[in-house]
Amino acid sequence: MLLILAGAGAPGAQSKDQGSSGTRQGQSRRTPDLVVDHFELTRPSRGEVKIQVTNMGGGDAGTSTLRLIVWKAGKVAQKEAATVFAKVPALAAGRTTWIVVMAGIPIRRAKHSLSIDISEDGK
Repeated sequence: MLLILAGAGAPGAQSKDQGSSGTRQGQSRRTPDLVVDHFELTRPSRGEVKIQVTNMGGGDAGTSTLRLIVWKAGKVAQKEAATVFAKVPALAAGRTTWIVVMAGIPIRRAKHSLSIDISEDGK
């Protein structure tokens, strides 16, 4: 089983509620909102993950840091197998980029899960 949990560091990014104006509650139209849209294991034996990041907000996002945590399933609880960080370049509102992250360990769908989050640098 491969599980991904994704969040972003921008204000209101974890709320999926939308108001009648189409913006997320508590978020102005000029606030950046970095979202992990998609990911794929491009070379599982090397732990290579390709991650698509989109700025869904109305404002520009500065440089950010993406964190990828690889969890190994245990009998009672999950154990952290690897944590790596990658820089996400500044993204204008509505723009998308792809980031390639090397976990440094093999990632097997049946034995690992992934957690991905993003926080804007300097915040």
